[in-house]
Amino acid sequence: MKSVDLAHMKTLFRIEWKLFRRIKGNYVFVVFAPLMIIVAMRFVHDQLDLAAHGLNAAPVMAATATGILLIFSLYSSVTGLYVARREELVLKRLRTGQVSDLAILTGGASMYVVVTVAQIAAVAAAVSVMSGTGVRQPLTALAGLLTGCALMAAMAATTAALCRTAESVMVATLPALFVLPMISGVYLPREVLPAPLGDLLLLAPLSATVDLVRSGWSAELTALDTLARIALSLAWTALFAWIAARRFRWEPRT
Repeated sequence: MKSVDLAHMKTLFRIEWKLFRRIKGNYVFVVFAPLMIIVAMRFVHDQLDLAAHGLNAAPVMAATATGILLIFSLYSSVTGLYVARREELVLKRLRTGQVSDLAILTGGASMYVVVTVAQIAAVAAAVSVMSGTGVRQPLTALAGLLTGCALMAAMAATTAALCRTAESVMVATLPALFVLPMISGVYLPREVLPAPLGDLLLLAPLSATVDLVRSGWSAELTALDTLARIALSLAWTALFAWIAARRFRWEPRT
């Protein structure tokens, strides 16, 4: 990536961060969303007999929280960001310069990536303290987090291509907000489902990320399984990025 791209990405990050801080409600969301997730997921998992399926609550909670935050804090926020900046003609003006398309999109999304990663790190620390267990495969968990962020950003760009106005973002993101957590093992571990269905849902877009993060605590994946999950996540990311590259609109529809 060119130095001019990196400089513009840093500038876009600072601009989005200033705009983010102007809305005080954002601070409430950043602080309390992880806390509410921990409380809600602990209650839900207490109702499930995880031990009967060979699962430990701590890894499941960490993976669940990661999936939820990636979807709600990163995917939905970045989708709205892209559409709003397009409607304001910001993307069109940025594209007239020397900055690459990837740098424009990445720079705008980078602030939400940082916020989401901070939320996930806070949840991970809380889960470790509550359970008395630490991360056993940090590189595996990190791989899940990085591939998950890339996947959600690519999905956001693809979804933004479908949105005509900022008001349509809520409708366009509904499938991912409601369906994706259900089929990717976010709300319910795939192990509690019938085996054929659980094996099929392994191919869902976010399933690989959930497995990688969970294995960070449980060390359940072998090296080969880890590479397979990373490859699956990258394949989904490449697919959404390809669609976004072909369909993304840089100015409002007329």
